[in-house]
Amino acid sequence: MLRRTIENRLLRALSARADRPAFPLVVAGAAAAATLSMSVPFAGLLVAAVLLAPRRWIAIACGASMGAAAGALVLYLVFHHLGWNRFFASYPDIVQSTAWRDATDWLTRYGVGSLLVIAALPLPLTPALIFAAISRLPVGEVILALWMGKLAKYLVYSWATSYFPDRLLQRSQRQLQDMGALLSRIRHQPTLPTKESR
Repeated sequence: MLRRTIENRLLRALSARADRPAFPLVVAGAAAAATLSMSVPFAGLLVAAVLLAPRRWIAIACGASMGAAAGALVLYLVFHHLGWNRFFASYPDIVQSTAWRDATDWLTRYGVGSLLVIAALPLPLTPALIFAAISRLPVGEVILALWMGKLAKYLVYSWATSYFPDRLLQRSQRQLQDMGALLSRIRHQPTLPTKESR
């Protein structure tokens, strides 16, 4: 319920400001809010933002990645100050999850570079971010890796969204024209006599 409410409010904020020059900053704010909520996936909001202003897809992706990185920085600092004991006491379910095990395994094996990969893929980022914060990985490196991963992912999402509707509409229009031409030919062909008319 709360997740839907937050998502709807963010979507309304994006819709109301899509024609403004500062729209990429609005998207950045929405990305930060979605990241801080730890429950609202941002991909759908990004797609909506690009559909609202498809010509600004690069600026929207850049703003979104900066907002997500800013939200991640706040979460990093919060979890960094919580420490292991308080975290395990406050969030026992997260530590038992598969996402937690995968994230800790990747971070242990590959270090900060794995955060870039996790951020670039459609995987849950929060467990990796929590582990990085509690492990006291360098904050600058962590945020840079998260920003670069999110930038790569959001550029791909934004590009695909900005070009997808045009191509789909063009293909549908061609198919309708072909169907119309076929129906026109069928309509103008002389009919063959049937057995009943002989």
